[in-house]
Amino acid sequence: MAPVDPSVYAVIMAGGGGTRFWPLSRQRKPKQFLSIAGEQSLLQTTWDRALEIVSGPENVIVVTANDYESMTIGQIPDLLQENLLLEPQARNTAPCIAWATAAIRDRDADAVEVVMPSDHLITDVQAFRSAVTTAVDASREHGALATFGVSPRYPETGYGYIEAGTTLSSTDDSSIEVFRVENFREKPDFETAEGYVTAGNYYWNSGIFVWTAAEIWRSLEEHLPKVCSAGKRMVKEVDPEARAVTYAEMPAISIDFGVMERAENVVIVRADFDWSDVGSWAALHEVSVKSEGDNVAFGEIVQIDSTGNLVHAPDARVVMLGVDNLAVVHTGDVVLVASLERSQDVKLLRERLEVLGLDHLL
Repeated sequence: MAPVDPSVYAVIMAGGGGTRFWPLSRQRKPKQFLSIAGEQSLLQTTWDRALEIVSGPENVIVVTANDYESMTIGQIPDLLQENLLLEPQARNTAPCIAWATAAIRDRDADAVEVVMPSDHLITDVQAFRSAVTTAVDASREHGALATFGVSPRYPETGYGYIEAGTTLSSTDDSSIEVFRVENFREKPDFETAEGYVTAGNYYWNSGIFVWTAAEIWRSLEEHLPKVCSAGKRMVKEVDPEARAVTYAEMPAISIDFGVMERAENVVIVRADFDWSDVGSWAALHEVSVKSEGDNVAFGEIVQIDSTGNLVHAPDARVVMLGVDNLAVVHTGDVVLVASLERSQDVKLLRERLEVLGLDHLL
């Protein structure tokens, strides 16, 4: 294994609510803290993956919500206190990236950042590491803002897509392809997604980014100056109340909308590793080991003539007869029964529960 570049830093964004994974993911314990695809939580596997690309824990920054401080420390005991950035409130990804970047720039003017969500599933860590190396080289050589694009395996309507343009010339000997980005596309309908898959130059947007701290800071100054200036003040501010006021001044905007879709120096690195955002019950069904009838069971099930279902009921026995493509999730206080095809729409149920005054179930 080649030595790790000491100027590479990982930024783990761990403040999300995981709302599409309700009812297992709740406000008090969202998806990144759950052990969904193994014994470790998604946050813990992300931490381990980050350590594969940096020189040590001192080069890993975790940004999460104030309310998740104890859970984060409990799950990642090696996380340095000064590397834990606690958001006073949720402001989307651009503000948290600006804050982390300001902190990193104070330490290392030549830093390169690998920014990753805390709740994705990547099983081939070596392939991930190779892709990161290619992206780091591209960010340094071309001053590029790089993102990873995943070759679509099917016409998914729950992901955004990236249209790749011309191949980017490179002086390294990497076999991993790098392209200029032509366009970012929002989550499509099924027919449009089919067209993207057929075209061959569209990729799922992984939401993983690589850039030099200097270049993303320049881009933030150009496209999101309020976010940039507030991020700089967050590093210097020590009073919690003043920090909360400063953070609230930042527009709530994603890095995709705020920077990536506006910048001209954006490239896509083809991700040759298995990836899933595990963003819905259908996504969990896809990446899980199947039993008889293409069913996935977390807990005990008895089934007759039932296929393609996902059951998550570790504390209950579920009996199914003649049903197909369902998500059945039992959490003790709630039982969710939904079509796997509609599992992206769990947010509609959350909205209905809120209207009905059942916020305690969220």
